[in-house]
This record gives sequence, structure tokens and C-alpha cells, in this order.
Amino acid sequence: MPRHRWIIYLASRSFRRQELLQDMKVPFKIVSSDYRERWCRKTAPEVLCVRHAVGKARKAVLSRNARFVLGGDTIVWHQGRGLGKPRSRAEALRMLRGLAGKKHAVYTGLAIWDRKTECVLTGCSKTVVWMKPVGEAWLQKYVDTIHPFDKAGAYAIQARLKIVRKIRGSHSNVVGLPKELLRKMLKELEKKSDVPRDRMQGTLRAVK
Repeated sequence: MPRHRWIIYLASRSFRRQELLQDMKVPFKIVSSDYRERWCRKTAPEVLCVRHAVGKARKAVLSRNARFVLGGDTIVWHQGRGLGKPRSRAEALRMLRGLAGKKHAVYTGLAIWDRKTECVLTGCSKTVVWMKPVGEAWLQKYVDTIHPFDKAGAYAIQARLKIVRKIRGSHSNVVGLPKELLRKMLKELEKKSDVPRDRMQGTLRAVK
């Protein structure tokens, strides 16, 4: 690895998060995590998503020299409860019927764990989402088109077939990785880290 580079270890197999990091020009490697999410209805979504993000980072399967670990968790929150990833086509349709024509919120928690100093930076982004009112036939086609089983809430804002009417907040947050929040956290990491400033700044200048 060139001396002017440092790297983030992404504790996620999410293809969408990988794409967003690539778009931002953040150097990263993909690692798995042994963390198992535990849902608690009494816990606020902004707390729960950060808790899951920290857990994913800390339970990442890492090499000895891996230092900076990024965990993320996205929750679709509607009418006082969280919607996870559907386990069946029928469950995906139930979720989408409940969301159609209504407003909900998307929360993404991020955590960057510095294994050397044990410092953990955390943050949460919230986006309000309004969905289009759509009929049953349209929803059936949508589910068959977007393959919802790896998507919280069973929808994808970035899909060609559009179900979202408008949003207030970060678009990339709904995709699964709020770019604005991550940029802010990387700058904070630069201040707190003992990585030589020229190495850190060289990478941060390239981040979009």
C-alpha cells in the first residue's frame, strides 16, 4: 500500500454501500462481521441504528493490522416500528402496501472504530420519505423488478422504477450510506488520529 494511503475496512457486504464509497473515492476493503442485530421496539431508531453500526464494526472479521473499521445500519421507520429486510415476496408486498402513499423516515447509523486507540466515532442521519400512491398491480411489478430481499423496507430509491415521490434530507442515506455524515466523520477522524497528517489529508482531498 502506498505510503500516502490509509484504508477503511467496511464491515458490510452491502453492494450499495460499496458503490457509494467508490463514488466518494474512499479507499476501502470489504470484511464480514459476526454481529447479529437485535431489535427492541422500545429503543428509538436513531439509537438502535447506531448501536447496530458499532456492533458490526466491533464484530468485524479483521486482519491483525487492520485499523479503521466502518460499520453501518439502516432502519426504515414507519408508524412507530422498524421495517427490516423482507424474508418473502408476500412480506415485501405487505411492507410496500403499508408504505404506499404515506410518509416514513429512514435512519442510518455509522460507526468508525479505531482499533489502535479504541476511539469510536458515531453519527446518525435521518431522511423523511414520501411514497407514491400506487395500486396492487404496480406493486406486484415493482417487487418482481427490484428484488427486495436485501433492502430494508423492501424498496430501493435508486431503482429505475420509482416508488418514492419526494424526500427531505440525504438521498444517499436512503440508499444506505449518508455521504454527508461520513465526510464529517472522516474529518473528525483526521483530528483524533495519530496517522501522519500528510497521509490523511492526501486521501481526504480526494474524497468527493
